Amino acid sequence: MSGQASYSTVDIAPRDRFAYWREAVCDSYVQLGCEAGEGPGFVGSLDIERHSALSVSRVSGTAHRVVRRPSDIRSASEADFLVSLQTANSSRLTQFGKTSVLRPGDMVVYDSTQPYCLDLTEPFSQTILQFSKASLLSRLPFAETLGGTWIDGQSDIGRLVRESILAFSAHLNSGSPAFASTLQETLLDLVATGLAGSRKSELALSSFDRQILLRARSCIARRIHDPELDRNQVASATGLSVRRLNAIFQCEGSSIAGEIRQKRLEVVAAALHDPRFAAMSISEIAMRCGYNNLQHFSTLFRKAFGRSPRQYRGEEE
Repeated sequence: MSGQASYSTVDIAPRDRFAYWREAVCDSYVQLGCEAGEGPGFVGSLDIERHSALSVSRVSGTAHRVVRRPSDIRSASEADFLVSLQTANSSRLTQFGKTSVLRPGDMVVYDSTQPYCLDLTEPFSQTILQFSKASLLSRLPFAETLGGTWIDGQSDIGRLVRESILAFSAHLNSGSPAFASTLQETLLDLVATGLAGSRKSELALSSFDRQILLRARSCIARRIHDPELDRNQVASATGLSVRRLNAIFQCEGSSIAGEIRQKRLEVVAAALHDPRFAAMSISEIAMRCGYNNLQHFSTLFRKAFGRSPRQYRGEEE
């Protein structure tokens, strides 16, 4: 093992806790932005062990939000994957336009070289693996497409991966360095197996289809503020028919319209937590993000996030 560290807000003055936590998280993982949670009741605890092939951390705390921004990525040198295993309550991770809700036992894999948002909406605990992208790419050549992939902790393969993460990580300090190295490599093999099992449809896509998905998602992200954006325009941008493009999206359990809808909601949700938009009303933000029917927007938002836009923003109803 190359090192370990522990951080806790217990002995930190309440007014300084969140600033301390922000530094601890950035030092331990990758450069991040931490939002909300600044209240005097914020608490957090982080224990991390760094091994030769991966790091294992156990983190818990009260509600806050972690964002990996393009500016963070530009100033970074690392290229890693992270696996978050939810061990108490729930959280939500969004990357590549995909939002995964984690309940105890569920896992999600995300890519440090691409923006992501982790919403820790209630007191939580997680076990997190961090390892180089190269180590996963050597096992899964198409791993570049797997950021934001959810692994069902209740499925057969999900249970195997979950139990292995918890059991193996507890024994990485036992025995010889050769034994620890074998455990790490076996654990990475199991993570790759879990990913392959959860994303069989995408792994079956041809290289051409994967490029089409990237092009379609790029078009959606670029034009998401345009209220006229629809599935016909996205299909046209890829040079395919609506039917053919929908068939590709269906391999991921989605659709063109579903991708547009999800991306709009994510852009609104991000703006509701962004202090730069604090002076704007929710209606103004929704309209800037392409919504004309505000009642329909509110219904969609509540269905997606389990709260009204006002509740999500922290305002009284």
